[in-house]
Amino acid sequence: MSDEKKPFTVNDRRHFTPEGEARSEADEPVAEPRPEPPKAAPAASEPLPSVGEAEGSLDFIGLLISLGAQASALLGLGGPDEKGPAGPADLAGARGIIGLIEILERKTEGRRTPEEDQVLAGLLYELRMAYLARAR
Repeated sequence: MSDEKKPFTVNDRRHFTPEGEARSEADEPVAEPRPEPPKAAPAASEPLPSVGEAEGSLDFIGLLISLGAQASALLGLGGPDEKGPAGPADLAGARGIIGLIEILERKTEGRRTPEEDQVLAGLLYELRMAYLARAR
């Protein structure tokens, strides 16, 4: 290892010597210039795969279904027999998710497919009706 250059140097920047005396600027070693690290190769121009491509079929409808399932669970729907309430409802949490779906509806206006429009409208209708039924 004595043949190789040191990759870094250690400079003692303490203000006092081991004996407790103040260091003068003349005692400080002169720092050697550091060699520049090698430049990284430029990134490839091909784009990274999106999450939907990497995972399979994640899309807007999948997001809506997922949010709808969460809201249904918070409303206490979908019990073991799928007909009655499964447990206590968290109306505030369900209302928050319904509000999020409403925001998605507004923000994606004009950019949805007819199928996405149909799923979104149906989902919002069902969740709103379930919310009203549980809120009474």
